Amino acid sequence: MIMCKKYLAILYGAFLTRSKIRIAFIEAWLGGFEVQPGMTADEQRNEPTLFGALFSDECRHELESLYRAAIESIRGKTFDKCNDGIDALVFLQEIVATAMWKHRCKVGETLEEFARKNDRLDILQERRRLHLEAQQ
Repeated sequence: MIMCKKYLAILYGAFLTRSKIRIAFIEAWLGGFEVQPGMTADEQRNEPTLFGALFSDECRHELESLYRAAIESIRGKTFDKCNDGIDALVFLQEIVATAMWKHRCKVGETLEEFARKNDRLDILQERRRLHLEAQQ
């Protein structure tokens, strides 16, 4: 859905500003949607509504599809060939966790389990564990 990708593009722009990490996997999934760095004052003010819309029944399925595609992108590859797919999962975990804990959104069982299980992807060992689990 176009609106789902628009919401995700806004959050990716904020992530990009904070992390300085471009994620080709996310940008490809956005399908050429223009990503603006940061968030406007209006977008910041409406952040709870933005997260609510992104995790609505209509968009949640898109995010679950993104999650499955990111897992598939690292399956069958060596760890050092998976940075982009793992970075996509880092971004996804961050927005799912923010939706759950900051904005009290229902994110669905699949994404909630992923976010809870992978809350320390900033640690190399946790990234390796995620890669290993994706191989199974």
